[in-house]
Amino acid sequence: METIILKDVVGGSFSSSDGYGLYCILKPYFFCDQEVLVSLEGFSVMSSSFFNSSFGELIEEFGIEKFKHIIKFVSLTRSQANLIRRYVEFHLL
Repeated sequence: METIILKDVVGGSFSSSDGYGLYCILKPYFFCDQEVLVSLEGFSVMSSSFFNSSFGELIEEFGIEKFKHIIKFVSLTRSQANLIRRYVEFHLL
């Protein structure tokens, strides 16, 4: 299983263009049905624009269940975990 360290692959966490860059990096894992670890170590707070254009697009395109199967978050703070949990739960509604 590969690990993607966000701070090494995207320039920031506030713009939709940064989020889209992450979307492009993660999308091939969904086509191959391959799990990937996403490390948030040393990564800053993420904006809703970043979330929507990265994780949100993947959820919309592939569904929440496949998202939860493919993406595994590691090395994250409690506040990052809570933010991701709330974002994913919102898409379950």
